[in-house]
Amino acid sequence: MMNQKRREDMARRIAALARVQDMAHATVLEIGADRDSIGAGLLVEAGAARVISTNFGIDWTSSDDGTVARRLLDARRIPDAFEAASLDAVFGVAVLEHIDGLEAFFAGARHALKPGGVLYVHGGPIWSCAKGHHLGLTTGERQYKFSRPELNPVGDWTHLTLGRQAMADDLAARVPHEDAQAIAAQIYESTDRNRLGYRDICDAFAKSGFTLIEQHDNAFRQPPAELRAQIERGRYGGQERYDVTGVTFIARSS
Repeated sequence: MMNQKRREDMARRIAALARVQDMAHATVLEIGADRDSIGAGLLVEAGAARVISTNFGIDWTSSDDGTVARRLLDARRIPDAFEAASLDAVFGVAVLEHIDGLEAFFAGARHALKPGGVLYVHGGPIWSCAKGHHLGLTTGERQYKFSRPELNPVGDWTHLTLGRQAMADDLAARVPHEDAQAIAAQIYESTDRNRLGYRDICDAFAKSGFTLIEQHDNAFRQPPAELRAQIERGRYGGQERYDVTGVTFIARSS
């Protein structure tokens, strides 16, 4: 269930979309939609005549009331589902970190958008930030979640310096052994995140052919100098910014 804070954030983002795209009678593709259709409802309130509300979850149910259509969609395969120049806007919040194939997503969005149509897309927490491991796991009666300090046993940025077994060994000092293994497996092996850092995401967008209107980086703190040097030496280095938790691109299709 989307809480009030998230609802307010979604409303603010849709208002930002409406400032650069006339929403009256617009057809909007929503990527990574919430199961309660709150985002879709807010898009309709903003003026959209038709919202195609999509997700890639296996439990996503399809429906269509004439204004909001719920569809299962792989965001990397938009051209398979939409004709060229058929959409006025593509909108997605907290999706960039989940799409393993951003080049295909951006290309598909360009295919489906009308000339002058707008892409509003956000990602976060992205892999290169302190909590980019995106932990969210329930094991038995125990719950682990990156957004709640009391439920997050993973040290900030340690997912960028450790491997799967080293992470499990580190966690075993704070959580049951079987949970440590499950958390490490989710961080490094789950298929619901792309493990792209800030520079990787920005580079993928730069190659997309969209004309950037605005970019917003949500930045907090950088890792300590010694830890940052360790990150840079490892597999996930070269990302330039380790303080950016989320990035938003607002762009126009030519």
